Amino acid sequence: MKKINLVIAVIIAAAGFTSCIGSKEAYDKAKLSGFVATQTKQIIKETEEAKAPGVDLSKMIQETNTEVKALDGEMTQAQAEIDKLEAGLAKVEKLEAEAKAEFERSNVTSVFFALSSSTLTAEAMQELYRWKSGLDRAGSQFNYNVVVYASADKSGSAKTNEILRNKRAESVKKFLVSLGVNVAKISVVTTQPSYTVANNLDRRAVVGVTVNK
Repeated sequence: MKKINLVIAVIIAAAGFTSCIGSKEAYDKAKLSGFVATQTKQIIKETEEAKAPGVDLSKMIQETNTEVKALDGEMTQAQAEIDKLEAGLAKVEKLEAEAKAEFERSNVTSVFFALSSSTLTAEAMQELYRWKSGLDRAGSQFNYNVVVYASADKSGSAKTNEILRNKRAESVKKFLVSLGVNVAKISVVTTQPSYTVANNLDRRAVVGVTVNK
């Protein structure tokens, strides 16, 4: 029975090639891709041994084929369900990515400084308060960090501007902490290039959020 089961398994795997390996002559003519010579000879041997009196090999093959077709049908149905679930998951992931991107776009603000100053003006503090209030209303669904990008114009030397950018970033960071932002969630970036000599667009700090992936 063990040998017959082996033959049936080979019939399923070979998918139609069983008739080609029923004899030594057939083996010599057969060109079955994926089978080495020793494996094919063993299949022939097992097939011949299975042809014993009282063994209806053709009936067993037919029954096995029926079972295989039933399994194929179940697998096809299962794969269809999997494909449906994966399509739904891909749609959810896309919507989630869009929501995160919109959250980041919607929670950005800028505050401006006087020439060579790192002190927050009343208007700057008011804007940061407004920004923090909006973030509190919208941010509960996301795990995010706050990023402060500080800039300076070209009126000072490279070293002076580097110091000034760091001071401006720290001023904003300190005020955000006073508003309740966790200091561990705030990072600063002070490598922005300067574009103008005396323009308040370069004397600013931009505050935004990045959603953790």
